Amino acid sequence: MKIVQTELDMKTYRILRAIAIHKGVPLKEVLREILKEYAKNQEKELLQEIHEDPFWKGIGLLKIKDRDESEKDTWSVVEWSSE
Repeated sequence: MKIVQTELDMKTYRILRAIAIHKGVPLKEVLREILKEYAKNQEKELLQEIHEDPFWKGIGLLKIKDRDESEKDTWSVVEWSSE
């Protein structure tokens, strides 16, 4: 586990403390539960945004001569001609 510190306004603190007392658990357990749920929801949204990014639709659209083309030292080097 990682120990973190933060500040809360008194109204939020009192509500969270009341929840902890009502449940009969330490305040830090209530906070952990809330933060885990929040992180889980944010992770879902983040992954969805990443998968919907138009960048991923471009993968595989380029035609290349060799499957290992991007591993070569000359990859993405543009050769200019006067034609």
